[in-house]
Amino acid sequence: MGIVVNTNVPALKVQRNLSAATDALNNAVERMTTGLKINKAADDSAGLYVASGLDKQIRGSEIAEGNVETGINLLQIAEGDLTLIQDHISRIRDLATQAASDYYTTDARTAMASEANARLAEINRLAAASNFNGLKLLDGTTFQSGLRLQIGANASDSITITGLFGAADGATIGLAADAAAITTAFSSAANAATFLGNCDTALNTITSRRSSIGAVQNRLNSAYDSLLVQVENVTAAKSTIMDADIAKESSDYTQKQILQQASASLLVQANQAPSIALNLI
Repeated sequence: MGIVVNTNVPALKVQRNLSAATDALNNAVERMTTGLKINKAADDSAGLYVASGLDKQIRGSEIAEGNVETGINLLQIAEGDLTLIQDHISRIRDLATQAASDYYTTDARTAMASEANARLAEINRLAAASNFNGLKLLDGTTFQSGLRLQIGANASDSITITGLFGAADGATIGLAADAAAITTAFSSAANAATFLGNCDTALNTITSRRSSIGAVQNRLNSAYDSLLVQVENVTAAKSTIMDADIAKESSDYTQKQILQQASASLLVQANQAPSIALNLI
């Protein structure tokens, strides 16, 4: 190859290698400082697309975890009030069992009826007052078509809870329509014995609803556990795509730093190479 002055091809090659080493060094620095392997779409467009989809799944699943927990809390409130109603019904049944014997006086029956009426009034109050976030749970006016819960990141990941939020007042559950019905039921042993059937019907209704609530709570607990596992696995997949291996990047940084320094030194020599032409003049 001839000795030329105007064009220094070796210097151009060294400059190209120096530029490449510097770019690689800068990329390594960026990855180590951000902790990310992909900092811009140019780094890995396909990987960025996949990671964005995974991030959507993670965020949606985390929100769904809150939905499931809130749904469980709502059911716990409903069950708690149903438990209180069941306790009142059980006490009324105890009183009716007592009143089903003929040896009680009118005054005693009146006292029993008075307590039973007080408990019926409390049952009706609980049914009307039970609520979650202002939404009535046991008066039959809310969730008539069911309670929809979003339990996953996708539109199809939902369940609808039905049959748990009907009215639970004394008349609806078959216990007694009003205080007059209670007074009549306790007016004689025969009436009290017949009234025991009403108590059993009401207890069966409440117990069945509590059992159904428990089954749904178990389902939601399972969904919650599934979401935790899903978030963990999807996060691991996203990490594989997005997160930088600091040990590897540190090694690359050292390598590129050496290449940069070597290229800089060689560029000085390459730039001086054309000066040899002066020795020929």
